[in-house]
Amino acid sequence: MKPSIRFIALLLILGSAPAAAADRPPAAPVIVMTHPTLFQVMNIVEMYEKDILPLPALVLLGIYHEDELANEEEAKAYQDAIAFVNKNKLSWVRFRKLTGRVETKDLFRENLWTPQFREIFAEASGIIFTGGMDIPPALYGRKTSLLSEPTTPARHLYEVSFLFHLLGGSRDPVFVPLLGARRDFPILAICLGLQSLNVALGGTLVQDIPSEIYGRKTVEEVLDGEADSVHSGVYLEKLHPNDPELASPFHRIRLAKESLFVREMGFAASDTPSVATSHHQAVARLGAGLRVTATSINGRIVEAAEHGRFPGVLAIQFHPERHTLYRKGLFLRSRPGAPLDFNPLAFLKAHPPSYEFHRAIWKWFGEQVSAQK
Repeated sequence: MKPSIRFIALLLILGSAPAAAADRPPAAPVIVMTHPTLFQVMNIVEMYEKDILPLPALVLLGIYHEDELANEEEAKAYQDAIAFVNKNKLSWVRFRKLTGRVETKDLFRENLWTPQFREIFAEASGIIFTGGMDIPPALYGRKTSLLSEPTTPARHLYEVSFLFHLLGGSRDPVFVPLLGARRDFPILAICLGLQSLNVALGGTLVQDIPSEIYGRKTVEEVLDGEADSVHSGVYLEKLHPNDPELASPFHRIRLAKESLFVREMGFAASDTPSVATSHHQAVARLGAGLRVTATSINGRIVEAAEHGRFPGVLAIQFHPERHTLYRKGLFLRSRPGAPLDFNPLAFLKAHPPSYEFHRAIWKWFGEQVSAQK
């Protein structure tokens, strides 16, 4: 089948030089973000505008790989982001395309992408690895479960390789990581980002939490369980696919005494903040150099990890980046059939220290970014 004219147009738009290029303010730090879809760009824009990400100036550099554009849905998501940036004259938001193909066997060594990774790292003051779909299990040495959904393989290849270049790890113990020269460089890895980080460092993943961790085989069994063991809103969506206004679930997490949350953000190990959650996979065997610093309430799911050598690396399984968490006027349904009266921001504030916890993560990240020279 020949590609449509519209699809070809998308490829031309996204395959060109940065669509929203602009002069960089001299003192503005550069935050690099993977998978810069419209939703992800809006997350950073709204948090920056509302001082949730407290930086006086900022350049956001969204990076993606050219092979992602072969997926029409992914290409459209990036085109929408570029259109949003252009329409709103966001001169501080830019995009960069990575090029070239690397075989799986070459991901964990110097490869065709290495010079591009070095260029991006040299410009960056911090990097955010965002959420997304499942990593192909072959990248961590496992066969593919029927419940895995590795629908975006192009992004996983370069993101896992980029994380390996940044941190090194057990896959090549003599490899010199980029962070070796900038030990305090901040990396915030969110949801899939945590999983990608773990895989890059030689770890493995649970391919489906309900069946592998809790022994649940049906959607109804998941929803009948305790709220703190429901990690994704997709289960409600399976039963109610025509209700886009259902709120994603929140659950509580437990903080380790030695975590950044306690050491630097001012929380107590007895605090159990509620977090927005949306994942059906999780860390299994922990990657080299990582330590667990938060778990689900029952201790069965890794909710945060930090790196022993590089103190600026924080990986979290939950979603503090969603701009929908910080809107006073956004109302959703707390459950099917309920009225539109559930406001995520009000929920966080009603369950202390949940709101403060979300803000503290971005305050910490902003401070780490500002400290980069």
